[in-house]
Parts: sequence; structure tokens; C-alpha cells
Amino acid sequence: MTHLASSHEGQPDSWFVIWTESRAEKKVEARMAALGLSPWLPTVKERHRWSDRWRDVVCPLFPGYLFARARSVEWHKVLRTPGVLTVVRDGERPALLADSFVARLRDAIERNVAAPEPVADVVNYQPGDEVIVQEGALKGVRGVVRERRSGRQLVIWVSQIGRGVAFTIGPALVKAAG
Repeated sequence: MTHLASSHEGQPDSWFVIWTESRAEKKVEARMAALGLSPWLPTVKERHRWSDRWRDVVCPLFPGYLFARARSVEWHKVLRTPGVLTVVRDGERPALLADSFVARLRDAIERNVAAPEPVADVVNYQPGDEVIVQEGALKGVRGVVRERRSGRQLVIWVSQIGRGVAFTIGPALVKAAG
């Protein structure tokens, strides 16, 4: 099951994966909208602690990355946008995401009202194990375990965006892909 768009040619609009400068995702999103492109920055609410209080903060789901819907010939316009480092590529051409993948990701984020609490089950996933996320904003996303960080966090490589994503998630919230 691939989430990349099947063809680079003949697609009037495609979803690009854009790598931005550190902490510049929201600025790049606004700049792209001003250029007439259709950017989408998936975000989640996280609870952050300051020295005197807790606060809910809206953070990018994929730090350093956002998506933009544009015609394939406009990818050079995307590259010239201030704050954009590059467009994730598949060989010489930009990697394009299928509408179905983006729609499922949007739906999963909208359904996710609150992040689930990790459960106490101990499952010993090893690097290289293929897993499917069962809960949270990325429910249904397939990835490969790259690293284990204590018993409460897995680093899962999600090839559709070409990036390892560190999930603060209990291993019981993913299942082995079968």
C-alpha cells in the first residue's frame, strides 16, 4: 500500500511535502497561502510546562514539515518561498502524496480530541519491526520502528513523508503490521 501519488505527470494538483527551517512552519504556511498555493500544516495540541504554569500549545505534528497542494510545475515556486529548505523528493522529482493519504491524515487529526494515555502493557518492539498506530492523531499510519527510547517512546519511520517521527506513545498503542 503506497501513499505516494501514482504519477508526477498529468496531475493538475498534488500534495508536496515541504521541509522548512526550524520553527518556521507557520510563517511558511502563511507565505505559501499569500502566493496562492494551498498549504496545510497539521497541528496537535500539547501540554507544556513553564516554571509557574501549564499551558496547551498548538505544535506542528511533524516539526519542520508541512504540506502544500499545488500544480506539479509550481514546485520551483515552492522552493523559492522564504523559509523553505527543500521539497522532499522521489529521485529527481518532488515526492507527491496521494489525496487519500492526506484526507485520512486530516480525518485522524480532526477525530483526535485528546491524546490517549499510554497503557501499561509491555510489548518489546525492536528496530525494524513494522507497526501500525492504533490511537491518536496518526491512527492507521504504518511505520517502521527505528529506535526505542525507554518503555514509553518509540521512534517510528514514516516513509510517506520521508522522516522519522518521534511518538511519545506507549508501545501498546501500536500493533505489529501483519
